[in-house]
Amino acid sequence: MASHINLSPPRVEAVKEALAGKRVLLVEDSGFLCFALEQTLREAGCEIVGPCSRLEEAMDEASHHELDCALLDINLRGEMVSPLAAHLRERGVPFVLTSAYSEHELPADLIGEPQIRKPFTDKQVLESLASVLARH
Repeated sequence: MASHINLSPPRVEAVKEALAGKRVLLVEDSGFLCFALEQTLREAGCEIVGPCSRLEEAMDEASHHELDCALLDINLRGEMVSPLAAHLRERGVPFVLTSAYSEHELPADLIGEPQIRKPFTDKQVLESLASVLARH
């Protein structure tokens, strides 16, 4: 993951505008990747909720905070994020999944959800979140 946002000038403004001030639940169990994602999201003007590395912690954060969107690692130390995804769907909170899994390896309830495959770039993360917010 790059250390700065590298989008074309017109696109970077649209993405930053879409994400500025948005409360993003960040769920990632890799410390290094989580740190990089936090930096990327903050540079884009997001307010981070979390970050969370365990499903129980993420469920608690999602239940007690207003959220605009979420970035969810599919597998948190062996626990699938499906219950959290269901909770966010019920609340009407859009999310993007992150995973190294291919589409056919996903749990059935997560197939078809917006996903970016690891390894990904800052640009993919920001554009994916802006996209789910725009559709919501």
